[in-house]
Amino acid sequence: MAHCPERVLPGKILEELVQNNRIIGGITETCAAKGKALYSLFVEGTIIETKASIAELAKLMENTYRDVNIALSNELVQVGEKLNINALEVIKIANQHPRVNLHQPGPGVGGHCLAVDPYFIVAEAPRETKLIQAARHVNREMPDFIVQQLLDMLDLHQGKVITLLGLSYKGNTEDVRESPAVNVLNRLRKITQLDIRIFDPHLPEISTSNLEQALTDSDLAVILTDHSDFKSFSSEVVQLMKNRVLFDTRNILTDTSDFDEIYTLGSLSKKRQTITETVKIRREKHDRAN
Repeated sequence: MAHCPERVLPGKILEELVQNNRIIGGITETCAAKGKALYSLFVEGTIIETKASIAELAKLMENTYRDVNIALSNELVQVGEKLNINALEVIKIANQHPRVNLHQPGPGVGGHCLAVDPYFIVAEAPRETKLIQAARHVNREMPDFIVQQLLDMLDLHQGKVITLLGLSYKGNTEDVRESPAVNVLNRLRKITQLDIRIFDPHLPEISTSNLEQALTDSDLAVILTDHSDFKSFSSEVVQLMKNRVLFDTRNILTDTSDFDEIYTLGSLSKKRQTITETVKIRREKHDRAN
């Protein structure tokens, strides 16, 4: 009996099934060798023989490493918002160090691997996995942070119509398993005064029929999934919005010229400063009126 952990990316399964390095974990050395002989028939990458338990934990740690790394960046976003520092710029500069590789932050972590695999380790060693559990907590709560930010933006621009762009957890797929975008949607639905539109070109059955309809009279558009469709928007489509404001949680927008206001996970401190100034102006107007 042998075990070969999955190492494929949705959308590139057949390609990576052949090209990626593979781990073969056998119950015995003979089992591992037999497994290697089978996979050698089609795998072009390196095949590594080991024990089944090592193969399984290696697979879990590959995804846990990424989950912890993303949690570090997501926490940095919250630190940057508080300290008035652009977290995306920090990550860009820090990653120029030859031994640093901070992942990109986002609205959370989804999928059937990164958001799930850490719990298998935690279940077997709950007292020894403080860091893994803390990272899971950060990523699991990130949708709440995103919701608070976009509510602040709506209040700032005095709007009640919001358009969510993307529901799948991964760009250019229809996979919504453990999707943070779905978590954002569910939290927003509890706020009954909001008019929520959804557009995901890969999920037509639960999406507004087209982008134009989703953005018409919208006060805020929020990119939650890094679909290629959301890297740019035509001027005609943006002009349909009531308030031309965009919150890009994936940092994928390439042309920002048609929007009046753009927020990213690196520029949230700008929102905080604007809110402070707006509250001051509103208070002054209230005081003069009284």
